[in-house]
Amino acid sequence: MTDAGTQPTATTQRSRTERIERYLLQVIATGAVMFSVIGAWAAIARAISLLTSPTVRVTDMMAATDRADLVADFGAVSDAASVTADVTVVGLPSAARWWLLAADALPVITGIGVAVVIIVFIVGVLKGRPFGTMTLWGLVAYAALALIGDWGHGVLQAIAHGEVASFLGGSAASGVSADDVFSMSLDISMTPLVWAIALAVIAAAFEIGRRMQRDTEGLV
Repeated sequence: MTDAGTQPTATTQRSRTERIERYLLQVIATGAVMFSVIGAWAAIARAISLLTSPTVRVTDMMAATDRADLVADFGAVSDAASVTADVTVVGLPSAARWWLLAADALPVITGIGVAVVIIVFIVGVLKGRPFGTMTLWGLVAYAALALIGDWGHGVLQAIAHGEVASFLGGSAASGVSADDVFSMSLDISMTPLVWAIALAVIAAAFEIGRRMQRDTEGLV
C-alpha cells in the first residue's frame, strides 16, 4: 500500500527535476546562439582585415629547413627542426587572401552549423519529441559537419599556404627558393571519420526509437 504522504513529495521532486533539466537545456541553447553570434562577428572582422590590410599575418606555415642553431647551446640535444613558421607578408595578392579567408571561415561556418544542430536537439527534447525526424537529420548533419570542418579546413589551408609560398618565392633573394624554406603539407586526421561513423550508429538508434515512439502513440 502506497503511503499517501510520500506520493506528493515524489511528484514535487520529479517536477523540480524536470524544471532544472529544462532550464539547463535552455542555457545550453542560449550558449549555442551566443557562440554562433560571436563566431560570425569574429569571422567577419577577420575577413575585413584579411582583405583590406596591407600586411597579412600567416600562421603555421610548414617549414622545410632544419634549425641547427637552436641546439648550439644544448649539449644534450643532437638535432632540431622548425615545424611551423609564422610570417607577416606585405602585398599579398587577392587570390591568396581569399584562400586564407576560406580556410579561416570554414571552421566558423561548421561551428555555427553544429550550434544549429544542438538547438534543434534541444527544441525536440523540450517539445517532448526527442526522436523526431529533425533529430535524425540533425545527427546526419552533425556527422557531415565533423568531416567537412576538419578535412575541408586542412585542404583549404594547404592550398592557401601554397599560394603564399608561391608569392614569397617571387620576392626571394637571388639563389633562394621558397621550396627550400616552406614545404607543402596536408595533415588529414582519421578522428572525424570515427566520430562520423559513431554518429551514424547513434542516428540509426534514434530512428529505431522514433519508430517505436510512433508505434506506441498509435496504440494509445
